[in-house]
Parts: sequence; structure tokens; C-alpha cells
Amino acid sequence: DMDVINEWTHPRGVASMPYLLPDSTLVYPYRVQNPTMGSGGVGGGISKYSWNGDLIWNYEIANNTYQHHHDVEPLPNGNILVIAWERKTAEEAYAAGRTSLNDNPLNEMWSSAIFEIQPDGNGGGDIVWEWHLWDHLIQDENPDSDNYGIVGDHPELFDINKGWLGGGGRDA
Repeated sequence: DMDVINEWTHPRGVASMPYLLPDSTLVYPYRVQNPTMGSGGVGGGISKYSWNGDLIWNYEIANNTYQHHHDVEPLPNGNILVIAWERKTAEEAYAAGRTSLNDNPLNEMWSSAIFEIQPDGNGGGDIVWEWHLWDHLIQDENPDSDNYGIVGDHPELFDINKGWLGGGGRDA
């Protein structure tokens, strides 16, 4: 048996765990109606509600380049960290040193990005900080492509020839 102290409603399904903040507001990551990149954990939007259930703020990251997925992280300064897939074309992937897209039916690769969103006070938000995995790559397969180096000498970089492509099967 459980006593319900408060509850909120949202028209869209949750993308990850909502956060009840110390000021009694609720941050609710949700799945947008038409995500631009589809896979498990897809989200696309973040809403913030008052204790009384009034929508205070809403922000969506679901466009041709970026798709929020999984979780968010409310920060003590009121901003919110958001993780997103970043769509890269086959041409971009090969130029960055990727050797194969392994018959990915989308002929693209999804990288990752993290954004710090600052609510602007008008219902929207501004990106005040961002980090892109694409800026931290290395590969040791093709000396004529970007990011060539000795992978073992650079634990701070990500080998572009490892990992999941996104949207297709898992990389072998």
C-alpha cells in the first residue's frame, strides 16, 4: 500500500527516469512523436513542471543532425546536461578514418554529443556548452585519412573503427 503525495501527467512517454528537484519541480525526459533517429532509449524532449503540474519549460533535440536519447542530468545551476546521437554521413565517417559501415542500411554513423542547456526564461533554451565525440577520434587503419595515429598511445581518444554505428546492426 502506498500513499501518493503528488503526481504529474505528460502527453508523451518517458525516455528515462524523471527527476524531482529540491525546489519541488519535476524534470521529465520524454520520447518525441517523430524521433529523427530510432533505436532503444530514444527521447528527444525535456519538460519541466511545477509542483502543481504547470509546464514551466520544454526543450526538444530531435532534428536531422541530433537526437536526444536515454537520460538527462539536471545541474545545480539550473541547466540540464543532455546526451544526443549526432548523425554523420558515410562520407564524413570515411574521411574521419572509418574503414567500413558494415552494410549499415542507413549508410551513416551516429556519434555522440553532450549539450548543456540553459533555460532562457521564455520557454526555450540556449546551448551554453557542448562536447562532441567526433572531435576526439583516432584510427590506425588508414594513414591517408584524418585522425591517424597509434591508438594505444591515446587512451583519451576513441577509435572510430570500434563501436556501434547506430541504426544498423552491431559492429563485429
